[in-house]
Amino acid sequence: MIKSQEQKILMDNFTLRNIRNNIIVLFVASILSISNGWAGGDRQDFATSFDFTLSKRFFKRMDLGVTEAFSLRNNSSELDKVSTKVDLSYNIVKGILKAGVDYSIAGKAAKNQDLFLNHRFSGYLRVKKDVSRFTFGLKSKYQITYRPEKEASKAYKNFWRNKLYVSVKLPKVALHPMISAECFYRTNNFKGNSVEKMRYEAGLKYEFNKHNALQAKFRYDDGMNVVNPKDVYGVVVSYMLGL
Repeated sequence: MIKSQEQKILMDNFTLRNIRNNIIVLFVASILSISNGWAGGDRQDFATSFDFTLSKRFFKRMDLGVTEAFSLRNNSSELDKVSTKVDLSYNIVKGILKAGVDYSIAGKAAKNQDLFLNHRFSGYLRVKKDVSRFTFGLKSKYQITYRPEKEASKAYKNFWRNKLYVSVKLPKVALHPMISAECFYRTNNFKGNSVEKMRYEAGLKYEFNKHNALQAKFRYDDGMNVVNPKDVYGVVVSYMLGL
């Protein structure tokens, strides 16, 4: 009995060490990428984004959400985009595997601040696993963006996005630190498909109760493999309300 308990303690310690090492690797990779962005010659900007999500669960496994958002660009001095998104998802394996679709309509501001409408359709799969106080997750999404104001050959811009994230539940505090890395792979570039952006995020989520949460994140978008790549640093503030 004592030997079994000792083996369990050793396995738990080994698991926690692996978790800690994975978090350190992801954090260091994010810092190095951000440092390379500052040191490189890419165009740079600082953006601010705000969004509000209202969600409701139906039939125990289905979730419906509506998100209103707007963002600022040019060092947060002018409007970049306003959008509305509707998301419908189903928990295939509760707490582990989820599939969903979403649609968003956005007004994208031109240089003269005229708004051009974009339509975005997405389908995704998300898998996550809780290990002790940690949650590891991977979200894979395919998105199609239709831009009516563009000429026919450039009207659609499609990406396969893959996001790896880690969050932690702190003991006795309703705070959840998180970090993530996301790859944007272009799938319909006639000149050749490639990764056009890497996104890194780090932040905190505070849960007032099981229905209300506030989240603040620092975001870094590293543009690449395009003409005049742009690196965007910014802050994202989100409020989530569940009914």
